[in-house]
Amino acid sequence: MKHIVAVAFAILAGILYSQVRCSSSGCLKGMPSCIEIHPPAINITGEKTALERQLIGEYREIEKDAWVTSTVMVPSKGDRHAIVTVDESMRKAIQMRELNADRIRQYKDMGIVGEMYNGYLAIVDEKKLQSMKDNASIRLLVNDENNARQIIFIKSSNSKDAKDPGAIQFGYDFAKEQHAKAKKGDWIQKEDGRWVKK
Repeated sequence: MKHIVAVAFAILAGILYSQVRCSSSGCLKGMPSCIEIHPPAINITGEKTALERQLIGEYREIEKDAWVTSTVMVPSKGDRHAIVTVDESMRKAIQMRELNADRIRQYKDMGIVGEMYNGYLAIVDEKKLQSMKDNASIRLLVNDENNARQIIFIKSSNSKDAKDPGAIQFGYDFAKEQHAKAKKGDWIQKEDGRWVKK
């Protein structure tokens, strides 16, 4: 990308060089032009925020088998086309997690929320949360995240509800992955209920 920008500026400089002649006294002798090109600052990153991914419609797969899809072949004027459908509640749950990922990370970094042993998010430091003016929105964020996770656990395990053993086991497996991915200093809950920093 930087090379393309540099080449574009070189071409522009060449065009301007051939079209403009310097008349100022500060030009070097023998140099027909004194044009200075100052390219703007360019910041290139390979990362997108969760909000950017949400806005442009990129949804990464949260879990290995998190997408619940089906393919159906249907005839259409003699031709057959594959139709892929995604469970709407699963899609919304994944979108919710993507949208809230950066804020959840922020509150994990602050030590306010942590990952429970059952796959759900919890408020770890109630006292710190109470001192914050936006504590109601943080509680809502944790609730939204847990509702989204519950849908994913149920749908991914083909369970009927969150109390189904398959959904519960999926939550435990999800928790193990979240604990493994946790950053140093993140709060994680052990199976005996104790909270520890990673």
